[in-house]
Amino acid sequence: MKEPVPARLNEVAVATAEGKLHVMGGSVLGFTGPYHLEYDPATDKWRARAPLPRPLDHMGSAVLNGKIYTVGGFVGGGVHRDGQNSVFEYDPPSDTWRILAPLKAGRGSVGVAAIDGKIHAIGGRAPDGTTVATHEVYDPATNSWKDLAPLPKARDHAAVVAAEGKIYFAGGRFGASTDRTNMLDIYDPKTNTWTSGPPMPTPRSGLAGTYYKGLFMVLGGEMPPSATNAENEAYDPKTNAWRTLAPMPGGRHATQATVADGKVYLAAGSLKPGSGQVTDQLIVFTLP
Repeated sequence: MKEPVPARLNEVAVATAEGKLHVMGGSVLGFTGPYHLEYDPATDKWRARAPLPRPLDHMGSAVLNGKIYTVGGFVGGGVHRDGQNSVFEYDPPSDTWRILAPLKAGRGSVGVAAIDGKIHAIGGRAPDGTTVATHEVYDPATNSWKDLAPLPKARDHAAVVAAEGKIYFAGGRFGASTDRTNMLDIYDPKTNTWTSGPPMPTPRSGLAGTYYKGLFMVLGGEMPPSATNAENEAYDPKTNAWRTLAPMPGGRHATQATVADGKVYLAAGSLKPGSGQVTDQLIVFTLP
């Protein structure tokens, strides 16, 4: 166990830039805020950084060219409505945020990945709470969004990574918080098409995902009304198969995973469904 996050947060965005972890947005005691905390694995210390331009939770995040991008999010209240179209860019050396061109329509719990110099925003929940299959791509060179092939089936609260020239979108839910699926969809930006991959061993929503040592790792998840997932499973694009890895110390959701210093980190989140037992834990996973 590492130095805890300075606040108990859930529904956060987590990303690594310049070797340091950034925990952004989320809720403290049910209050969504512009929170932004940075963790240095070399010193095991946290510090506060420039706050988000506005309070948000359930954002998607990705890193491109050393900068962190956050996309969408909810304004709080825990009802999964009022999805926002906000898009922000964070520059670590200057500790500053920049407001970018918004999504065409607001979305929270949206899957975000960076590939081929662009940012993809996939699925999520619209402002009225409807789960969507929308797929937009952002080009930093033109500061503009355009539509791409939608998800084969609308989902939110999923895990997404970009790796080896493709985007992998796993799990999630179709609407209700009790929904959970084991679907794996694979997007090829060269052909703007989706294909189905082998399903996850454990259906889950509210899970975290990251790409680590050639594997698409998916960790945790939510099983309302009373349980969360501790499962840690990994998809290998080379073998087109899943494998089971060491589970987390306990179930959790409402967080994201990131890689730094050769390890996988998960920060904060909830140990029980919804906003139950919000935690300040920072946990770490390694493979030989």
